[in-house]
Amino acid sequence: MERHLTVLTPAPAGRTRPEVASLAPDTAVLTDDPRLAAHLAALPLPSPSLVVCTSPAGPGVTYLPRAEEGVIGALWDRQPGTSGRRPLRHVRAVTDLRTAAWPQPPGQPLLALQELLFLAAKHLSSVRVEGSSLAVVVLDPLRGGLPHPHAALLTGFVKCASWELPGTRAYAAVTDSPCLDTAWDELALESGADGGLPVGYYRGGLRSAERLIPVPLPVPPHHVPVTDDSVIVAVGGARGITATALGGLTDRARPVVWLLGSTPVAALADRARELGDTGRVEYLRRRLTASPGLAVTEAGTEWDRLHHVRQALRTLAALRRRCGSTRVHYLTCDVTDPPTVREAAERIHRTSGRVDLLIHAAGIGRARALRSKSLSAFREVRGVKIDGYHNLKAAFGAPRPARWCTFSSIAGVLGLPGECDYGPANDTLNAAARYEVLRGHDERSLAWTMWGDSGLGPRSGFTDLTRRTGRLSLLGDAEGRRLFTAELGAPPELAHAVPIFLGPPERRTIDGHCPDLVPQRPAFAFLDSPTRLFVGEPAGFAVWPIDLRPYSYLLGHQRNGTALLPGALAVELAVASAGRLVPGGTATEVTRVRFHAPIAVAPRHTGYELHAAHTPRPDGQDLVHIEIRSVALPPAPPRPRPGLHFSADVILGARHTLPPPPPPAPLGDRPPHRAATARLSRPFDNVRLLRLDERGVEARCRLDLTGQDTRHFARMATCWLVLDAVLHTAGFVTPGRLATPRAIHRIRLPAGLSNDHTLATSGADITLVASPDRHHAHATATTPHRTTVLVRVEGLELA
Repeated sequence: MERHLTVLTPAPAGRTRPEVASLAPDTAVLTDDPRLAAHLAALPLPSPSLVVCTSPAGPGVTYLPRAEEGVIGALWDRQPGTSGRRPLRHVRAVTDLRTAAWPQPPGQPLLALQELLFLAAKHLSSVRVEGSSLAVVVLDPLRGGLPHPHAALLTGFVKCASWELPGTRAYAAVTDSPCLDTAWDELALESGADGGLPVGYYRGGLRSAERLIPVPLPVPPHHVPVTDDSVIVAVGGARGITATALGGLTDRARPVVWLLGSTPVAALADRARELGDTGRVEYLRRRLTASPGLAVTEAGTEWDRLHHVRQALRTLAALRRRCGSTRVHYLTCDVTDPPTVREAAERIHRTSGRVDLLIHAAGIGRARALRSKSLSAFREVRGVKIDGYHNLKAAFGAPRPARWCTFSSIAGVLGLPGECDYGPANDTLNAAARYEVLRGHDERSLAWTMWGDSGLGPRSGFTDLTRRTGRLSLLGDAEGRRLFTAELGAPPELAHAVPIFLGPPERRTIDGHCPDLVPQRPAFAFLDSPTRLFVGEPAGFAVWPIDLRPYSYLLGHQRNGTALLPGALAVELAVASAGRLVPGGTATEVTRVRFHAPIAVAPRHTGYELHAAHTPRPDGQDLVHIEIRSVALPPAPPRPRPGLHFSADVILGARHTLPPPPPPAPLGDRPPHRAATARLSRPFDNVRLLRLDERGVEARCRLDLTGQDTRHFARMATCWLVLDAVLHTAGFVTPGRLATPRAIHRIRLPAGLSNDHTLATSGADITLVASPDRHHAHATATTPHRTTVLVRVEGLELA
């Protein structure tokens, strides 16, 4: 299994599609906000249309405080001009979370809105009108670049609906715009977005989308996540994957463990022991023989409860053998009942005084197709996850647990068929973990795939369905324990709010249903796997070791007899690493470039590291600060601090076509330059027809990659060989000598930027022009007739 992190990254918006316009004819609009309802009812909507609000609203709005089965179809049939002739084609759900508090639970109107959206989707699945659509708009401040957790109640449902409504376009837009009309426009754009998940996040008009970024976990774990002094509370921990995961934590420590479960273990312990290893079929036969009037379903429920007690007793016995008989406790607790949860929390605090780790793993599975899922089952699944989370937060609020870990599901990240209740509930808990990290708390939500031995699947029959479809992996208990222990023991720079574990089946599922969710991973030249990485919201950082040894052609770039890394290649590494840290981001400029010290291609006792730090800018663009530093390697004596060799800022945004450069001003008489001290061989020896005149320097460049690994150059993010030729040409601007670049104010990367492999394949000559401007120089690489700018260097400082 590979570990991935869920992050929001810049993504292009789509184009409006008239067939799924925001307010098309035959539309039902659902909301929980009376103000939005009044605004929508006053619009000249295409008729017939229906506006429903789960809070009291004004004229023209249908007030529906509570959802009931079949209510959407009934309301639509009562609309003038619809009965039996015009089916419901489009559904829109709208909510405003700009003033929603956190960590307060969602209010009843919002929950009712989600239920109406569920019932509307069921209606669409039954009428099956081609060209229909189901869409969601969420007005959200996007604090710290993150959506409010309550938004996932609706957007998480859209993820699942996109699997089960093949003839219906399902999508959602979360926007920080306070204007509903702007939100409708962004929703229309979202209807045309392709690839990835069907949810777009619009901040300042710029779209972002979720991506899954591969990030390794340290093996072995960075540190032991629990000790003998730790106090652990595991909710839903007496059986299933929680009990299995706890077994991994107690292999090396003897913590105090409190298990909270809904099964009354003490009351049913004797009957469960009598049950022994009796299977379900044999138990049903015996019970029905002894009690002929007993219903089969009632006997089956009895066996389920006794089987759960049997599992809980085995878990308790195993934990007590490891930790001690007086250090493991079980409390019967229904997490959906606030008084019961408060009572359990008070007892734990009285006895243990604190909680070092709380695991919220309570959950029930009711996997079933959307059209056959009941509203009562929908509420039950949601309640255990979301009501349970907020009840635990309230009960364990003072003092709060030092660490909080939610057991979530891949269904919350991807949405999955049959999981339109379980998926949104888990997606909400994932969003909650991100929000809590933003508030400075240690919380994470582990998005598990299917466990093959433990978990909900083996008890619900879903494992067999998963095995037949091949949609998900079946995670073994030993691997699950290892991943859980490693995740809790990860160092801060590798910890993340929402990790997800993917195997080959999950990757195939993603590629088939939501391509581009996991960005393609071309070989990353020069930079290996990061030694440190934190992809946070909204910022992050990473450290990559730089390995120059496999690239012998770098020995052909020499200054004063020493092979040195070209400054242009340092710029390439900066752009490439920025794109890796902010997937989907496009580098438009590289600014504040400074060459502090040469970088030897073949150092004896020195290694190099690239450090990247991402910071969002107020203008909606992203800035990634890059530094290349040297570190001493054994047996060299340690240095007091790493040496800084290169620094730059990479700006990510939208690229624009650059206008051709103006002709340089005359310079007057120029003394001849002395012989250059640079020694270049292919592919660096590419500057020809160098000419100096009163305006500056002009030359021609033709790239020659003969004998080189063309796949290596095809993976590059920029035309850095051309940039190297530009800097080499600009070095002749200084009279009498070949100057060396020391700093660059800005390197502009235009739209349609090609890399060196593409330019070399074209075979075209490239025009290089450089001219001084007071204490600096400017240089440009263009196509032969200066019609298209390939790269522009502004404010070049030469030494």
